[in-house]
Amino acid sequence: MKSLIVLAVLATFAFAGATEFGPQLGYWIPTGDAGDVFAGNFYFGGQFLSHMPMFAIEGSIGYTSLKADPEDSTFSGRIIPITVGLRGYSGILYAAGGIELDMVKTESGVVGAVQENSDSEFGGYIGGGLITPLPNVADVDVSARVHFVDFDDMWIGLCVGLNF
Repeated sequence: MKSLIVLAVLATFAFAGATEFGPQLGYWIPTGDAGDVFAGNFYFGGQFLSHMPMFAIEGSIGYTSLKADPEDSTFSGRIIPITVGLRGYSGILYAAGGIELDMVKTESGVVGAVQENSDSEFGGYIGGGLITPLPNVADVDVSARVHFVDFDDMWIGLCVGLNF
């Protein structure tokens, strides 16, 4: 199995036209049931793009901390989303979608005891954005995405990144 994964990664690079990577900064906003429990918070991450003739393969890993709404000093949590998907371009605009693994960890204090919960959940994402080139420097990537955590909770991610 490991050999197949390595072979797939090598084949991706062999047929790729250009490879880019860079940091991302954004804001994640919970909706629905998650919006009743959590408040929005900043997102930090990194992105990888491998361009093919008709589309690009994209991957990213990030971090956003969870804040209780209303604010609770005994609560802390985080989401680490790992995404892999495809991106199709129409000029500077693009549409994207793929699968997502969300590693969620929460801790809350209840009368002297700490309750921890961690879970990894598969979901997906869809979205779009635009790429604005900075000549001889990088590309500015502005995006909006809907992240489906476990295909149950929805988070809206608004991000800006640089791709080198």
